[in-house]
Amino acid sequence: MTTDKLFTAKQQALWHSTISSPKRWNISVGAVRSGKTYLDLFRIPYRIMHAGEGGIALIGNTCGSLERNILAPMRKMYTEKYVGRISAGGKVRLFGRECYATGAYCSACADKLRGMSLAYCYGDEITTWNETVFEMVKSRLDRPYSVFDGSCNPDSPFHWFKRFLDSGSEDIAQVHFTIDDNTALSRDFVDALKNEYRGTVYYDRFILGLWKCAEGSIYPMIASAPDKFITDDTEGIVCADMGVDFGGSGSATAFALTGYTAGAKRIITLDEYYTKKPLTPAALEREFVNFVRRALTKYRLRDVYCDSAEQVLIRGLKNAALRERLPVEIHNARKGSINERIRFYTAIAGSGRYFIARGCRHTLEAFCTAVWDNDRRLDDGSTNIDSLDAQEYSTENRMRDILDLM
Repeated sequence: MTTDKLFTAKQQALWHSTISSPKRWNISVGAVRSGKTYLDLFRIPYRIMHAGEGGIALIGNTCGSLERNILAPMRKMYTEKYVGRISAGGKVRLFGRECYATGAYCSACADKLRGMSLAYCYGDEITTWNETVFEMVKSRLDRPYSVFDGSCNPDSPFHWFKRFLDSGSEDIAQVHFTIDDNTALSRDFVDALKNEYRGTVYYDRFILGLWKCAEGSIYPMIASAPDKFITDDTEGIVCADMGVDFGGSGSATAFALTGYTAGAKRIITLDEYYTKKPLTPAALEREFVNFVRRALTKYRLRDVYCDSAEQVLIRGLKNAALRERLPVEIHNARKGSINERIRFYTAIAGSGRYFIARGCRHTLEAFCTAVWDNDRRLDDGSTNIDSLDAQEYSTENRMRDILDLM
């Protein structure tokens, strides 16, 4: 296969080394948009078509992320004749072979691999996996010719996968990518991406491809210049979503209303509600109805996303909305990875898309005071996590689409 016109110099070197003499573990680690995954769109078909007897598995954080990151791009490249769709049973036909597709976000996912013998396995976003799943994969690569290809962005230097990579095993080949290794990207795009993450731990991880600890302020760009993110201009809002975090055990009840201009060029926290006072269900419903009514006088609000841990309170809000004839739909918040939400707000704040309406002082304070605690967001009651949760719930369902537009 001729790769000179398809691949960057870094991709060519990796292709030749892992195809001509692959290790059992062939891992690409480094920056976002550095070309790691693009290379795998070629390497995966090659491996599948040359795999010996045994099972073949593709694993991502979830089946949804695997579809988005790997299967959909391959399907576009090779057509549905060669790249099928994941069935309800977790099987997918790829290049004439029946393969398995599964997520790895929790320990229970390991059960889907139990009993398999794998000739080939591909791993996407490995640092987002549950370690139990990875240990299961290790035990399933039991053929003398078994091969694993995988890629990830770096995380903490104490991450379990970093320990595996640093184990000194001769069966492991790892290649480090920085954003500048992808010479196919325009200089303007690279500079914009660098600016989005500059001053944060994500610059070291997602631009330089380094395993770095998170420490200090989570949003230094907001904390150091809060006035830059305050706006009085809320014109041009085409739609809005609402997030709800329920209080209890010392935490606050918080609502966040987030609006979007066309193409998500501006994402604005338009209104907020915050109280640390204990609320009865009836009082909560009254505050919710008043907040929604106020929003509907100005904006096209349809979807409300609530903390899914409180189903009784959510039913109460649904009943209140029906009773008061509020034209909104109330859903469980997706409640994905907190670090994924943090990366989203880091990106939109760094790219000049995120703003907070002047009156939303609790939301601004929450962003300014959010700090890391050993690679996790500190949540000991000393900072306002509740407003952050409500804000994040309001945007979670649009995060991927917005990032794709950037």
